[in-house]
Amino acid sequence: MGRRLRVTVLFFLHLLRDLAGTLVARLRRSYRRVVLGEESLAVGVDIFPFFERMTGVGWYEWNLLARLPEVDPQVELRFYAHTFGAPDEPPPPLLPTTLRSRFRFHHMPQGFLLPVRPTMSLLRLIAEPVLLFLDGNDVFFAPNFFVPRRHLAAVRSLVPTVHDLAFLRLPHTVQRETLDNLHRHLPGVLFAADALIAVSAATAGDLEGVAGVSPRRVHVIHEGVDPSFFAASSSPPYGLPSRYLLFVSTLEPRKNVVNLLDGFARAAAGGYPGELLLVGRWGWNTEAAQGALERSPVRGRIHHLDYLDRAALSSVMRGAEALVFPSLLEGFGLPVVEAMACGVPVIVSTASSLPEVAGEAGLYVDPASPAEIASAIMRVATDGQLRDCLSRAGRERARRFRWEETARATAAVLRRAGGLPERFADAYRV
Repeated sequence: MGRRLRVTVLFFLHLLRDLAGTLVARLRRSYRRVVLGEESLAVGVDIFPFFERMTGVGWYEWNLLARLPEVDPQVELRFYAHTFGAPDEPPPPLLPTTLRSRFRFHHMPQGFLLPVRPTMSLLRLIAEPVLLFLDGNDVFFAPNFFVPRRHLAAVRSLVPTVHDLAFLRLPHTVQRETLDNLHRHLPGVLFAADALIAVSAATAGDLEGVAGVSPRRVHVIHEGVDPSFFAASSSPPYGLPSRYLLFVSTLEPRKNVVNLLDGFARAAAGGYPGELLLVGRWGWNTEAAQGALERSPVRGRIHHLDYLDRAALSSVMRGAEALVFPSLLEGFGLPVVEAMACGVPVIVSTASSLPEVAGEAGLYVDPASPAEIASAIMRVATDGQLRDCLSRAGRERARRFRWEETARATAAVLRRAGGLPERFADAYRV
């Protein structure tokens, strides 16, 4: 009983210290800005994507947040996810922390004296909004479309990133829960945002043409590529085939997996000797794709590797003969830039942002035509000169996608929303 009382009292003392420290820090910051004229920009950031297996949005956010304080020393980042954790909940994941970032997390200790669920409910209902409000953020950055409802108390001025408008363009390819959330929250975000970031001109065009957003409010800021993908070529991990094509993404309807499998089967029938690797977890509504995989006449030459970490992915990618990426819609298409950085030829669809990203380094196909996909595979497999040309052009183009430039342009947009003078261009297109 004595230990349980002690850890419970310590938990609330830490919470009170956080509350007092937050209030004092806000007053000191206001004094420095108003009286001393110091420039600073407090940016709240939703980091819930870090609490899942990281895919495109998560890596976009990670690379951007790791560089924002480097390119603009006036930026102070406040990360928001769960403020309170129950004793049986895991600790937060690794975060891209810097000297100018902070993440608040109060983990209830084992042996907590009070009933956990009611206490957690009260803390999240009362203490969390108070702490978020007292942070006094100048801007809230929402890298994943909209602000989670529990973070609304931290929002003063809002800058969201819109990755794509698949929920309006291709609603049948979007999971029902995601579709409902976007329909419920995104229109209000588009209306209330002080500025919007689109990761491609294609997405910016959809914001104007499909969602009716004024182009004056939209800033096109391309993504970058992790420098590790430029590393010298090495042998693929043990156990992989000597020749293989690669697909990287969550396997879901928007990724056009059924036509990819059909195109590969046609290429194999036409003499392609290699195999196909599907890298990524199965998403939602995958019955058609899984059925096509099991019925494929070359099922034994198709392998599913599930989710890979970044080091394993770059190694697998460098050994591929080509990346085949015939998506129906992409907001950006990060695997395409990563493959180009590895010197791997990319076969991509003519849809949405992919021509914008791959440029002259891509071999293009109609995503609705398995015959075109098969033809492109055979061209890359049999034409060494074409393969070398695509590899060189891809590396050259990939070097132009730099996260530092993404961070600078994002900092400019955040500065404008926070009322500070801009120091960089507020757009970045390769």
